[in-house]
Amino acid sequence: MLAVIGPPPRPETEAEYAYETLFNGARVIAHLPGDGSLRLLSQAGMDVTAQYPELKALSGLLPGPQAVLDGEIITLDGVGRPSVERLQQRMSLHHPEAVTHALEDLPVRLMLYDILYLGEPTVQLPYTARRGLLDDLALTGPGITVPAAWPALAAQAMEQSASKGFDGVVAKRLTSPYLLDRVHPTTIR
Repeated sequence: MLAVIGPPPRPETEAEYAYETLFNGARVIAHLPGDGSLRLLSQAGMDVTAQYPELKALSGLLPGPQAVLDGEIITLDGVGRPSVERLQQRMSLHHPEAVTHALEDLPVRLMLYDILYLGEPTVQLPYTARRGLLDDLALTGPGITVPAAWPALAAQAMEQSASKGFDGVVAKRLTSPYLLDRVHPTTIR
């Protein structure tokens, strides 16, 4: 699902949403076939696994059943905030030697937001059930994070996000299934 910029939910419906930080990274789908390997596909469907070798740690965090995860690759600036400029530098590297040199200067993080498959399809489940599955996997390691989702009011989520220097939040309806190739969550800036 792709986010679109829009207004926050109306006060009478804002409790129907969870809010996640907007990181402005590069969207990827992580395929974990259950054999210890990882394949990262960009939003355009290109295999970008070789560009981000440090993210192979994800396959070790989930050695069990096949899984497909939705996430975003980010690069942080000197104060720990996502940097689109640094990410663009990293994304432009394709030669293995250049990628190896960038591991220290332009490290990336994979922010995991959703789970599409875990031994069986999960896209039909509501957001709350998918998020519960994702949280239960405890996928935290070097360069891998499942960011917080706030069951809060939109204004509070925006305030918390802004206080940490982020651009906004993404509102996800609690009852929504994962709609493949559809625009659904709302980005609030």
